Parts: sequence; C-alpha cells; structure tokens
Amino acid sequence: MADLSLDSSLVLRIKGDDLTTEDVERAMAAELERQGYAKDTFTNAILEREKIFPTALDMGGINVAMPHCDVANVNKAAICIGVLEHPVAWYRMDDPETTCEVSLVTMLALTEAHAHLEMLQKVIALVQNQELIEKVVKAESEEEIFDLVRDQLI
Repeated sequence: MADLSLDSSLVLRIKGDDLTTEDVERAMAAELERQGYAKDTFTNAILEREKIFPTALDMGGINVAMPHCDVANVNKAAICIGVLEHPVAWYRMDDPETTCEVSLVTMLALTEAHAHLEMLQKVIALVQNQELIEKVVKAESEEEIFDLVRDQLI
C-alpha cells in the first residue's frame, strides 16, 4: 500500500452538536470525493455499507469507527481521519444492535480488496494505543493530528 495517500488535507476536525453517523460519513466522504480519491458513488456506498455492517469499535476509552466500502467506488487509495469535537453514537462492529460514543473516524478509500484487512489491522493497532489516541483527539490542528498518526498508518 505504498501508494496510499494521507496528509493533513485528509484530516478533518468535525464540529457540531447532535451530529449523526451519517453526518460524519457524508462530510468525510465528500472530502475524499472533492480531492478526487473517491468516485461520486463513494458516499452512498459508505452509507449503505454502514447500515448493514456497522464499523465502530468500543475500545473501552476513546472509541473509533472505520467506515469503508467496495474498491469499485475508489479512484486512488487514501485514508481520511475525522476527529469529532463531540462524540457521536455509532453502531458497533461486534454488536450491531448497540452503539458506542465515537470520537475518531478513519475512513478508508482503498483500491485493492485485500488491502482492507491490512489497513484495518493498522487502524486497530493505532487505536489500541489509547494514550496516543487521547493526544490525537486533543490536538489543536490538522497538522498535529497528521504528525501523530502518520507513522502508524502509512
């Protein structure tokens, strides 16, 4: 996955009260589409997949969601990081009837199907380091967030 793009322009600090999972996914997918990484089908594919296969992980501290969809909706591989000002209730991957409060979202736009598992493993390794994730969600700028996660994800 050497061709995976991640830079500070793909880091979003998402503000707002009473946001939903869909609000967050729409904002992040729109940025991937705007920058040309994702096709115009990407947002809908993300939303539809999330309804069937939720992507939140309850980490027992700062929780994360990892929305992704089929490679057919992607032009060029990238990862978009969303840090939420206020946690959002998100349905859990391991218990789809239950939500957890998510503060960090890593949206994957990958061009190779087999790359999803590898990237998900990297994201899980990142979020298991709750001390680092606390720094990420408290970071003051997109550049600071990028600097904190870069080595873990690319």
